Amino acid sequence: MNLNRNDLVPTPHGLMPFVGDGAAVLEPDYMLGSNPDDAIDLRKLWSAAWRHRLLIVAVVGISLALGVLSLFLSHPVYEATASIEIENQPTKVLGTEDFQQVVSAQETDRLLQTQIDILHSKALAERVVADLNLAKNSEFAGAQSSGRVSESAETRAAGAVQKGLVVSLPHNTRVVPVSFESTDPALAARIANAYVDNLISGNLQRHFDTSAYAKEFLQNQLEITKARLEQSEQALLTYARSVGIVDPNAGAGDQGAGAPATGPRSLTTANLIDLNQSLAQAKANRIQAEGRWREAAGTPLMNLPDVLSNPAIQQMTQKRAELQSEYQEQLQHRKADYPAVQQAAAAIRELDSQIATLAGSIRNSIHNQYVTAQEQESQLSSTVGQLKGATLAEQQLGIRYNILKREVDTNRELYDGLLQRYKEVSAEAGVTSNNISVIDRAETPLLPVSPRPLVNLSIAALLGALIAFLVVAALEIFYDGIRTPEEVEARFGVPLLGHTPMLHSARDTVAELTDPESPVAEAYQTVRASLELSSEAGTPKTLLVTSSRAGEGKSTTALAMARDAALSGRSVLLIDADMRRPSLHKLLGTSKEPGLSNFLTQQLSAESIVQQTDIPGLSFVASGPKPPNPAELVSGGAIRTLLTYLGSKYDQIIIDSPPVLGLADAPRLASIVDATVLVIEANTAPRGTVQNALKRLAAAKADIVGAVLSKFDWRKADPGTAYGAEQYYSYGADEDVAPLIEPIRNVQIAPE
Repeated sequence: MNLNRNDLVPTPHGLMPFVGDGAAVLEPDYMLGSNPDDAIDLRKLWSAAWRHRLLIVAVVGISLALGVLSLFLSHPVYEATASIEIENQPTKVLGTEDFQQVVSAQETDRLLQTQIDILHSKALAERVVADLNLAKNSEFAGAQSSGRVSESAETRAAGAVQKGLVVSLPHNTRVVPVSFESTDPALAARIANAYVDNLISGNLQRHFDTSAYAKEFLQNQLEITKARLEQSEQALLTYARSVGIVDPNAGAGDQGAGAPATGPRSLTTANLIDLNQSLAQAKANRIQAEGRWREAAGTPLMNLPDVLSNPAIQQMTQKRAELQSEYQEQLQHRKADYPAVQQAAAAIRELDSQIATLAGSIRNSIHNQYVTAQEQESQLSSTVGQLKGATLAEQQLGIRYNILKREVDTNRELYDGLLQRYKEVSAEAGVTSNNISVIDRAETPLLPVSPRPLVNLSIAALLGALIAFLVVAALEIFYDGIRTPEEVEARFGVPLLGHTPMLHSARDTVAELTDPESPVAEAYQTVRASLELSSEAGTPKTLLVTSSRAGEGKSTTALAMARDAALSGRSVLLIDADMRRPSLHKLLGTSKEPGLSNFLTQQLSAESIVQQTDIPGLSFVASGPKPPNPAELVSGGAIRTLLTYLGSKYDQIIIDSPPVLGLADAPRLASIVDATVLVIEANTAPRGTVQNALKRLAAAKADIVGAVLSKFDWRKADPGTAYGAEQYYSYGADEDVAPLIEPIRNVQIAPE
């Protein structure tokens, strides 16, 4: 149906119609919603692969052939593998070895990576070469050098050995596989085992070298520290003699390594300390004696505790009590002047005198103790005072002495520590503990690891598929033609009236159009039916058929549409307005003259240029002689007059015009007819050319009712679509019935 738009404007999706000045562009229904290019269309990918299937098969086949050829040209490579276990630190044998406990996975990976780097090192490779004498092996002696003329056979062999080594960092394990690849299976096993053995021996040698270096270093440091200690001790002794300081603890450091001195620093200080302690004791004794004397002086003599506790006093007191008892007993029987009684009284008096004398001597003894304690305290206090002065004087001199003493102590501690460490390192030097141990030794492999036919062929196939994909993608990206009828509406926004097939037979176009059962005739009947339904008014009165460039089939389309319309019972006039390269007179078998150019130059009348054809109801106006400037002839009013005059005599006028691009004829003719049909050649017409042609027609205010896709090759269409079926154009060809008109497809209907 005709969209009834007054103009067409270019949009990102093609040419879209608009209404009036400043009106918004109306998107057709098929342009609404999401852009189909935003997502990956698997159908398009399959279509591209199907179109270039021969190319894909050729590229993959060549790649597979090269893969098979590589299998025959390559030598078999064998891989021998030995495995080792790498611990975080060596086993402690003496209990004094240095080690750093590794607990984190990062530290473990760092240790494993270090050992792997050692395996890849040039030094280890050279040791393997020397161990197995590989410099004289033909496989390694002929290895390519790095370009240096002076490079030796050993160096070249080491480089070849490094290339054949295969070691990688293991995950979640400390077992490291050490593999070697070679064309000789026995040699591969020997080199793998040699790598493991030399790694372990090298690790032990490095440990031994480290211990030897540490031992030598400690020995040198011991000699230096010993000399310093002797110098500091000599300096201390010289100074002590010069100032008269005698240190009673001078030999204390020799009794134990680093044992600190616990006594005084000099004799004066030692004497001061001792006398000070004696003075304190004397003060305590004096205070105690003074307290006892004061107590004894204020207490009756016979009540003194010392008197009462004296054994002699206690014995005499007891004896006096006994005498007193006897005296009292005798007084009961005798008189006081009795000799025996007097004798008992004299004995009592004698004991009392003795007791009094002894008690007085005890009190005097307490007083004497107090006096003696006083004198001792006074003497000690005087001596301590003298020693204090001597000590203060000695302390002034001891500042330098203390400095020298601290230096001696420091040097002695350093010397003792170095001596202890030297003994430990000496003991560790002979210990051969190692953190690397062999788990499995390499054995001679029986089967090669390369080449692997299945893997190589799979890689070759994948590589070929990738190359083919890239080639197909490049062809698709840079392809500029129209492959399917759907692309006409999707890319240019123009309704599709139909598509005509590519002729693959030797028959000419007229014969194809004459045969009602031919695919060409069927296709043009579909185009005519779509044109009749393109508007509510039916078939346009005046119709212009044009194309973007020459050779796209516009003349054939104009003739086919005119013939079908005439055979349907209408009176149709076909005008060949392509005065530059006319071709309709050849297809119809008529004369080129007289024609349109004769009328436009006012040489002949309208009736005199009309020719009758062999097709009933179809009249023809040829192009006539080629004028100097055809564009000027169609730009005047004569062409309008002719169409108006002949339009009253015929039901429909179909005009074949020149191509749009580069010429002004088609836009001018399109501006004066009722409708315009654009013919687009499939797989050939560039998209940019078609878009520019539509822009020029839109600028001329042409009413484009649709487009016809010509020369469509169904054999290049996708196998999954209707166009890919072999019976698409041959439905009912063998049936003895009238040809059926193909159902109308891709008709865009919009309201007035």
